[in-house]
Order: sequence, then structure tokens, then C-alpha cells
Amino acid sequence: MRDRRITQQQLRTLLLLALLPLATELLPGRMEQAGSAAWLCPLAAGGGAVVLALVCGKDIGAPKDLGLRLREHWGKAGSRVLMGTFFLWGFVLLTAHASRVGGRLSDALGASPVLLTAAVLLLAGVMAGEGVPAFARACEVFALAVGFGFVLVLLFGVFRLRWDYILLWGPEELRQVPGGALTALGTLAAGSYAVFLLSDVREEPKSRQRWTPWALGIFALVAAGMVLVLGRFGPALTAQIDRPFFQMVSGLGFEGAFQRLEQLASALWVLGDEALLALLLLALRRLLAQISGREERRRMGWCLLAAVFLCSLVPDVWNGVVDGGVLPLGNLIAGGLILALGAQKRKLGIFRKSA
Repeated sequence: MRDRRITQQQLRTLLLLALLPLATELLPGRMEQAGSAAWLCPLAAGGGAVVLALVCGKDIGAPKDLGLRLREHWGKAGSRVLMGTFFLWGFVLLTAHASRVGGRLSDALGASPVLLTAAVLLLAGVMAGEGVPAFARACEVFALAVGFGFVLVLLFGVFRLRWDYILLWGPEELRQVPGGALTALGTLAAGSYAVFLLSDVREEPKSRQRWTPWALGIFALVAAGMVLVLGRFGPALTAQIDRPFFQMVSGLGFEGAFQRLEQLASALWVLGDEALLALLLLALRRLLAQISGREERRRMGWCLLAAVFLCSLVPDVWNGVVDGGVLPLGNLIAGGLILALGAQKRKLGIFRKSA
């Protein structure tokens, strides 16, 4: 029988696609206290991510996903409580990000945010509908497009920077870097829900060592995006602008060629948003199946999307979740638990259900 599982490289690609647009959109507006040193925050967060990759990377790609491991170590009742907790936070994540994407597109297109939120949820359902292998193949294509767009932004933006906005920082700003690093790490920790899909990933021992350079790479790319924003606007103006990354992109380009890159970047970033929504949907669908003790079905995903859409009809609530500190903090807690439980070793008996 043909192995329909994905490779670890495909998993890294879909995570890069889902997290890079998310971080470049949200983080520049969240680092105002670090001032000109804000771009150092993702680099510091990358150090923490490397530690996590070294500790947990040996178990990434293991043949059992986290739901099955929890059942083995915590029993049926205990595993349902844990999976139910992860399910509830994942539902909050999915709803908040769907509302965020719908609101951003509404501002750009002047259309109803309710209709656009429904549209992005529908597309996420289509992407997740055929399962993890088809989703991963689509992400490989989308990642090429997003990568091309990001390289264009870097090339057009690097020659128009004010380096004093980036390099002149003081002790007070440097003291804010650790807090900013936690915010950066918490924002990208939404990708930890991919651990629930590890049963669809092939066992590749030699490929596990590549998670460390991947972790360094994604945070370095986020830092590069923040350098562009800070170098164009400065820390004071960046803190006052809504969606500073897209505002920065809107001013790039040369006369007669690529005069408006904002529309291109916004369109490409939607691909990353859809990848994140589909990733969360696949994880929640699997969690729901394991909690209910039923076989995973496609209609579970559509029922989840319907519930998400109904909850997203109160956008003010979800805007507060996205813009405030709830999202990074919740992601840090949930992501830390997911990785810790996913990396547990049987021989050590850690997290094993007590006799």
C-alpha cells in the first residue's frame, strides 16, 4: 500500500508558510516598548526555539501523534481532559485568527467582514478537507509564492532604511528584549498544534536534526521583516500604525515597476493565513475525534467551521484577543504543554499516569 504520510520537510514547509506571514503582520506592532531594539526580540526568541528543538526534536516525526500518547500515559479520562483543554484553546485560536483575517481583508477591499470571514473559513475547510497529505502538497506551492513575495519586499526595502532607527538603542530598550522575545515566541507557538498531526509524518531520524536550523531561520526572517519596518518608520511611528508591515510595503517600489507591492503582499499573505487556519482545523478535527472516541470524519471539520463562524460574529471580542497579550500568553502555556507532553520519554516515566 502506498505511504500517504508527509515528510518532515513538508511539515517544516507548511509551518513556515503558516507562521511567517502571521509573525510579520502582528509582531512589529507589539514590540513598541523595545524601541529600536525590537528586531532583536525575534532573534532572542529564536535562541529559545533552538533549545526547544534540541530538547523536543528527537521526538518530532515519531509515528504516534500526541493524542495517542496521552491516552497511553494518562488513561481515557485524563487524556480527554487534557485534549479537551487543548481543543478549547485551539478553537479560540482558530476563531481569533479567522476574525483577524476577515477584518484585514475588509479594510483592504471595503467589503463586509462577515462575508470575508466566511470566505476564508470556507477556503480553509477546502484545504483541510482532503487530509494532511493534500494540504502539505498545496502548502509547498503556496510557500514558493510567499517566499518570492518576501524576497521582493526585502530587496526593495533594504535600500531605503534609516539605520539610526535600527542601531541606536539604549539600556532601557535592551531590558525590554526578553519580554519581547516571549511575545514573539508566544505568537509563533500556535504552530505547536502540528504535533497532533504527527501520525501523518514519516519517521525520518536523519531529518530531525534539521529542526534546529529551521527554528533559527524562521526567527531570522521575522527579524529581517521587523528591520524593514523599523528602518522605514522608526519605533515611535511604528507603534502608532495599524498593521505596520503592510504600511511599509505600500511605500516600496520604483516608478513604472512594482509601484504598489502592498496588494501583492496582502494577497500572498492570505495564503499563509489560510495555511494557519487549515492547520488548526486539522488539529481540532483530530482532537474532536479522539475526545469523542469516533473515527475522524470530514464533516467534523465543517461542523467546527460553522461553530467558528458563529462565534466570529462578535468581532470586538476577538480583536481584543489578537491585539492584547492573551494570545501570546495562551500560546506559550498551551505550546509548552504540548511540546512537553509530546516529548515525554517512556523509559523516564515522565508524565506517566500514577498507578
